[in-house]
Amino acid sequence: MAGQNTMETVTSAGNATDSVAGSQASAPPTLLMGAQYIRSVSFKALDSALLHTRPPVRPNTTMTLDVMARQIAENQPEFEVDVVMNCVGRADAPVDGSEAALLFETQITYSGLFTLRNVTAESFEPMLLVEAPKMLFPAARNYLADLTREAGFIPVIIQQIDFFALWQSRRSQPVAE
Repeated sequence: MAGQNTMETVTSAGNATDSVAGSQASAPPTLLMGAQYIRSVSFKALDSALLHTRPPVRPNTTMTLDVMARQIAENQPEFEVDVVMNCVGRADAPVDGSEAALLFETQITYSGLFTLRNVTAESFEPMLLVEAPKMLFPAARNYLADLTREAGFIPVIIQQIDFFALWQSRRSQPVAE
């Protein structure tokens, strides 16, 4: 079907729009998302027998999040971007002040394939470490909620992450040698 135009979802200057493939050469920087998928997942529920014999508890959760991007092939505009979520759920702290019991630990790496078009040196990093994770995060967040619910806990619901602030924070940290 030569000459057929296709529609693709793109992000340009931070806004999702529909664009016909084959846009002008002077187009703004564009990020195209291909496949998205679960790269890896681990979930460990401690004392799982007890978990299923009592009413569900809402765990007190702590979470760390990281974003990584790597080029798929040298001199090509295709990248794989990972959103890595580490989440730990604990019971309420005991009255005696001891450490709260660990209920679960999970690590989810949710990834996507992205293509950059018309990218400048200034827009390269923000497109991969801010805009791409914004596109991946809703599905990764839903997966975490589903995973904790299926394990017998009240689902872990997390709010939207400010990926721009995360990127700025990471850039301000000194590079470890």
